[in-house]
Amino acid sequence: MKMKSKFGHAAIVLLLAAGSATAQTAPAPSAPLAEPPKERKWLDCDRMLQWFGAQCRGFRNAWYDGKPTAYLTGYTYHDRNTYTDEKLDEFNEAAWGGGFGWGGYEPTKGDHFGWYAMIFRDSHFKYTKMAGYGWVTYWPERSDVAVGLGYTVFVMSRSDIANNVPFPAILPLASVKLGRAEVLGTFIPKLNAGVNHGNVAFFFGRYQF
Repeated sequence: MKMKSKFGHAAIVLLLAAGSATAQTAPAPSAPLAEPPKERKWLDCDRMLQWFGAQCRGFRNAWYDGKPTAYLTGYTYHDRNTYTDEKLDEFNEAAWGGGFGWGGYEPTKGDHFGWYAMIFRDSHFKYTKMAGYGWVTYWPERSDVAVGLGYTVFVMSRSDIANNVPFPAILPLASVKLGRAEVLGTFIPKLNAGVNHGNVAFFFGRYQF
């Protein structure tokens, strides 16, 4: 009887020890995985043709990841061959003003993509307001000293057009770049055969922080 009792006690001890070891080595329940970051599904650029896809990605990345950008306006030139001297005397060509935006240079070619808003004095000494998006590509690529061409798409409000009702437009851009600073210009062509209706060039500066 004593031998059976000893064997019984030993079995119980072994079972308890095995249970304790199993409890210590069993893996703890895993914590729930964090949700992956939401993808930017509102604009799917990968389905577009090459040039349009690059424009789309720049458009999107400038919105999400752009850096602060300062704008300074300065001069409006009226073509002396398309305006009378009397009309030129009425114009303001010191188009002082400024603005702020978000943008940056993409790493592959160094193109600049950016959003902006500006306000400046126009040719009639009134304030023009505009907000839009622009793209410029440069030669040579990714160089601190370069020339560039591109475009801007914007919405503008002017007192002499539709009584300040905002309207959309698209214009070409030309650039001379020195580091993060640029001088840019755009051209508004003569749209009819009459005098005093064009051509106009507008110049402004930009600094990308």
